[in-house]
Amino acid sequence: MKREGAYTIYWFFSLAPFLTAFPLFFLMPENVPARVLALTMIERQGTRWELFLIPLSWLVAAIIIDIIFRMIEKSSERILPIVLVVTRIAMSIIFCTLAIYMELMLYRAAMINI
Repeated sequence: MKREGAYTIYWFFSLAPFLTAFPLFFLMPENVPARVLALTMIERQGTRWELFLIPLSWLVAAIIIDIIFRMIEKSSERILPIVLVVTRIAMSIIFCTLAIYMELMLYRAAMINI
């Protein structure tokens, strides 16, 4: 696979959690439970802006992972080995899924405790 195609797919999944955070941001109340302990006891209230911490932390991790992958891929030509492409895209899909899942759990906690 060409580098540009692998990079496009990687960055799509790296930025996808922001796409789900925007609609959730406008659906959430202004104050949300930022930390929920066991037995649904709310320890701290936060604002809905904290929803963007989840995709932002994934974006920082994606940039670091991208730098590491680019160091590994330096020796290859324009066409990347399939192992590197699959590894790069699988990591982005896994982290994207986890970030979106965490956003939805935060949204669920906010809606339950209105």
